[in-house]
Amino acid sequence: MQTPWRAAPRAALSSPLTLLVSVVTALLLSFVVAAAVLHSSASGSAAVAYQQDRLCEQLLHPGLDADRGVPADRVDEVVAAARETAGSLPVLAATYTTEVRTDFGGRPTFAKFGYREGAVDHVTVLEGGSRDGMWVPRSVADTTDLRLGERGMGGRLPPVTAIYADLNDPIDQWWCGERKQVVPNKITRKDVTSSVVWMPSQEAFDALPPELTGGGVALSLRFPVPAPRTATQAEVLLASGTALLDRIDDRTDGIIPRLRHNVVLPLPVENARATAANVRAAVLPLTLISLLIGLAGVGTVTAGWVQRRRTELRMLWCRGSGPWALGGRAVLELGAPLVLGGAAGLGTARLLLGVYAPSTDLEPDALPTAVLAVVAVVLASLAVTLVVTAFHAHRMFQAPTGRGLARRVLAAVPWELATAALAFAAWQRLRAGGLSTPLKIGGLPGIDAAALAFPLLVVLTTALLAARVLRVLLRASHRASLWHRPAAQIAIRRLAASAGPVTGVLLVGVLAIGTIAVGTSVANAQRTALDEKSGLYTGANSVVQIGTDLVTGERELPAELRGSTTVVGVSSQYDRTAVVVDPATFTDGAYLGTADPDELRALLTEPLRIGPPARRDVQLPGLPPLNPRTTLPSFPKVGADGYVVPRDRVTAADAVGSWYLWSTRSAADLTGPLRAAGIDYTGVQERSKAIAGLPFLTIGWAFGFVTAIGGVLAIVAAIALLLAIEVRRRQNAVAGALSTRMGMSPATLLSSHLVELGAVAAFAVVVGSAASALSSGVAVPRLDPAPRLTPSPTLPNVLPLLVTTAVGSALVVLAAAWIALRAARAARIGELIRG
Repeated sequence: MQTPWRAAPRAALSSPLTLLVSVVTALLLSFVVAAAVLHSSASGSAAVAYQQDRLCEQLLHPGLDADRGVPADRVDEVVAAARETAGSLPVLAATYTTEVRTDFGGRPTFAKFGYREGAVDHVTVLEGGSRDGMWVPRSVADTTDLRLGERGMGGRLPPVTAIYADLNDPIDQWWCGERKQVVPNKITRKDVTSSVVWMPSQEAFDALPPELTGGGVALSLRFPVPAPRTATQAEVLLASGTALLDRIDDRTDGIIPRLRHNVVLPLPVENARATAANVRAAVLPLTLISLLIGLAGVGTVTAGWVQRRRTELRMLWCRGSGPWALGGRAVLELGAPLVLGGAAGLGTARLLLGVYAPSTDLEPDALPTAVLAVVAVVLASLAVTLVVTAFHAHRMFQAPTGRGLARRVLAAVPWELATAALAFAAWQRLRAGGLSTPLKIGGLPGIDAAALAFPLLVVLTTALLAARVLRVLLRASHRASLWHRPAAQIAIRRLAASAGPVTGVLLVGVLAIGTIAVGTSVANAQRTALDEKSGLYTGANSVVQIGTDLVTGERELPAELRGSTTVVGVSSQYDRTAVVVDPATFTDGAYLGTADPDELRALLTEPLRIGPPARRDVQLPGLPPLNPRTTLPSFPKVGADGYVVPRDRVTAADAVGSWYLWSTRSAADLTGPLRAAGIDYTGVQERSKAIAGLPFLTIGWAFGFVTAIGGVLAIVAAIALLLAIEVRRRQNAVAGALSTRMGMSPATLLSSHLVELGAVAAFAVVVGSAASALSSGVAVPRLDPAPRLTPSPTLPNVLPLLVTTAVGSALVVLAAAWIALRAARAARIGELIRG
């Protein structure tokens, strides 16, 4: 015959409900802890990916540049030394002459010559295509009337074998490291003003006439490598790349002066580390709260186990087992489900990483850290099981006179005052500035985790206060007399009879609903603010600077751009900015946000003041004196301070500082028709990359995890409610049977359960939603990573979330009421007698 201790693990199978609840509780608890670790690591990887999209892929590995002055006859030595030093790492070298006057046989023009391996594979061929001669850009060919097969400089240049389309922004990532050399600026002429004539080989470049290379050439060395996916990979790439550049410098120091290092990764790596740290600090408070709730759930399951094993525990007590030995008996029986749930929670957190985290790429130490965290949680759960069982055994068998004293003391402690004090302290930090100014240009603002915790602390305080109010109401419920509404009266009595479980369900429910609402509101507010700020900052989805030919009518806008593009002028002086708009087409291409197009179009026929009314006339270059009476709070490009002038008030297009095309199209779709029509442009800008969005995303990622934790708490609340109904199965069966025997209809009995459970759910929804709306409404405007840009973040529409929450709560209530009614209608005679 096996002893009770050896048979304990198998004995757990006799209570499948307890086994299931233990597994689910441990699963949710370990999921929260593991997910917090993995989410923080994934946030750093997401920051790396976001910044890579804004960086040049060719420069992720540090590169080397010499803008001029490299002797043409020493280039091969430098490239050979770089290849030998790099070993198996690919090296992509490019050489360029300076822009020099070149005779191609027609009109004289300036041109620059270059060679880059693979360059001709990344251009658009217009004529020809043979690779044994020069590839000339269309701009040079049109200027000089150059034909295929012709040779420039009196025959000293190779024959022209292809004419290709000039490179313009936005350029392919393969070219981004060479942008300064290959993209001409034909509008302002402050940069390179000629596309590159590509030579067929490095030998052909070396053989160029001395007058083209005598002043030295430019050299660039690129090391194409796969893009790093995590901050650790980026750090390794940065360290190894920098070391490689130093070795190349040492080897080439005797050939040419020290090459300039082109390094772009230090700040992105720093930002990625800061992002992970900020997200970790932001989610830590809620993770700890969820951990405490989960451990309390383990304690509740253990207390239920003690009640079901009361007879067996008394027998073991009589045989000499002490409280701690009985606690060990509970650990032996419940330990396996808790360990199994912990492993399942870790696996679930890893499998669902793509659902709750912004990236699926993890740091090398993320998963081991999550495993250690889950092990610690499982050990803590086992410790709670041991302590709770020992405490109940001590209270039942050793100190019956102190029954319920600890519970009454804990219930009497005003915990909500402590959390309210913490919320007030967090509010002071939020008022002082939850976000600090970044120390570096392009860096992240400092995020005060205590300030971010303010809305969550408000929700927690409200949940504790609501639980205390409900407990007081249930104590006073015996005075209610609603027998003319028997369903309501019986519901009130059932609530009063199970005040403890009901209060616990309400507490977790309010916290779940409030947490989901806070996380969703703040995350959506950050995304919306980023979208609106970038829209008002750029003025449209894509923007390019143009000359005045499209303004004066010398050239026409390509037909495919009409209806989605508008011409806008910008004039600035002494911190005052005015935009010149075409009222008829402005709403076709500009970013309007929530403005009504028809109303805005009507206002644009007269000058507008953006911001408070001006006290005197303002004079800006190329514009008439401005002192308009009509005002608007904000406007694209000028933000919250500036002027808007109709284009018909402009007397000379040349007098306006700059002219732009604003379009609802993407940059590629805007510039393609312009290139096809031969219209010059520069300064391509896209709304998605106009401002640094990482600070917004960091806050959004942090509160996105808050939403996920709220979802876990909602599952806990639903399970707790259903479990409470199942635990009361015998009581519900007896009460239901007696009620039906006394003439209560099944519909009235169902209504009674719906009133009971619906009251708790409605209370949780109303209180949780109100607390989240209040705290989020206060916190959202102050969580502004870019306060200089308009508009400030605002609380999004919470009605869809409220409806979803109400529908979900109603479904849970219906399921619980059906379970309770089924217990009454399916009860057996023996069960009723035992009840």
